[in-house]
Amino acid sequence: GKMGNTLFDMDMRYYLGEGQQSEDSTNIFRLSSNYIDFDELFNFQLEPPAEEGKVEKLKTTEDVPEHAEAYNIFEIPFTNMLFDVEVGHFIYHRYDLQNIKAKMRTTSNHYIYLDTLFMNAAGGSIAMNGYFNGSDPKHIYLSPNMRFSNVDLDQLLFKFENFGQDAIVSENLHGKLYSDIWGNIRVYPDLVPDLDQSEVHLDAIVLDGRLENYEPLMLFADYFGDKDLTNVRFDTLQNHMDITNGTLSIPTMTIESTLGHLELSGRQDMDFNMDYYFRIPFSVIKEAAKNKIFGAKRDDDASEDEIIEVDPDKKIRYLNVNIVGTIDDYKIRLRKPKRKK
Repeated sequence: GKMGNTLFDMDMRYYLGEGQQSEDSTNIFRLSSNYIDFDELFNFQLEPPAEEGKVEKLKTTEDVPEHAEAYNIFEIPFTNMLFDVEVGHFIYHRYDLQNIKAKMRTTSNHYIYLDTLFMNAAGGSIAMNGYFNGSDPKHIYLSPNMRFSNVDLDQLLFKFENFGQDAIVSENLHGKLYSDIWGNIRVYPDLVPDLDQSEVHLDAIVLDGRLENYEPLMLFADYFGDKDLTNVRFDTLQNHMDITNGTLSIPTMTIESTLGHLELSGRQDMDFNMDYYFRIPFSVIKEAAKNKIFGAKRDDDASEDEIIEVDPDKKIRYLNVNIVGTIDDYKIRLRKPKRKK
């Protein structure tokens, strides 16, 4: 078939007889295409950008009508069926997903099993298996095992109801992502995830990264002297993180960056309430105090700061700083994180 720019070959076998199916009459659907333009087929239009500085009230564990009331395939009868898909280019929301290969199964009790799913996207590759549980069509859950390899965070886009619109994951964080993701994710019939009703776990590594205009860090400007907090570069950022019912938890994470050797831990929810702990080397704070007292200023024409690695043979003293609240209403205090019992 041909529809606009979309070209495809489809092959299907569907059993309509009475009684039990035989193995020779298994329901099968195969799709092969070099090019599918989703945006053209469904007349997709980019949403206008949100007003600068405007933060909408985020949803909680209540369902969102515009997503919960979308067309729901899990409300129609399912059959035991095999799906085999190969697509060279899939144009989705202006993004070109390439070399898609998928093998899937549906069952009569409204499960969709992703036995294998692979694609090239965002400059790297994404692999996944898992299943959708639609046995209760009002509460659909995805249990994934996903792996991102060499993915450019500047090109990675997800749609979460909590943010109200398509959002670039890396608005502040840039670099190459390697990550394993698993959990139990609530999704609406239009497959938009709701993190407030989900549990997600991540093992992530970001290489050759930089943190731009990250507001929680900007609040610590007095502690870093003439260091450039608007563009913090680092070699490697590695950690395990959890998102449970909309709250992101970050265990202690070591960062060797242009600010020096730092340690960070804390929590933040989808309403941007934060509780972060920073361990800042005294050497950095001493330099900041000297600059403040004697009025030293950063040379804007100077080359950008170099990444500072910790000397393993040198004992380092730290100042423990805690920031609590929101970007507009916060407190900074000297405090260590509570030890877990």
